[in-house]
Amino acid sequence: MAVVLGMYEFLDKFSKLKKTQEKIDNLAANDTMALRIVLQAVFDPNVKFLLPEGDPPYKVNDLVDQQHVFHKEADKIRYFVEGFYPTLNQSKREMMFVEFLERLDPDDAKLVLAMKDKKMPFPGITIQHVKEALPGLIAE
Repeated sequence: MAVVLGMYEFLDKFSKLKKTQEKIDNLAANDTMALRIVLQAVFDPNVKFLLPEGDPPYKVNDLVDQQHVFHKEADKIRYFVEGFYPTLNQSKREMMFVEFLERLDPDDAKLVLAMKDKKMPFPGITIQHVKEALPGLIAE
């Protein structure tokens, strides 16, 4: 079975690349739905989370090898974003968010919390890298 890097692990390795073109090529070569969701959530001003500021109380997942979970469930982010499921009760939305975090690898959960607050935890990744590697992903 192939080893799946968690999204946090991938972005951490990516952010340490030195050359701009190397970063752009690497992003383009690793284009997945999960990666697009992360990058849009962080950099696209039109993506607004319907969740309170700060980190909710949640139980950190202590299972090993959970890096695949975010890749598999990244599309569930839509439950927490404006424009999707407008009739979803806010307390239900927040409960679903906590349950989502609790299923993720601990580092990927930290990444999702950063996404929610529109922060990129890796300084080596910029909106320019994203716009060049994945044209059209970020709204102008």
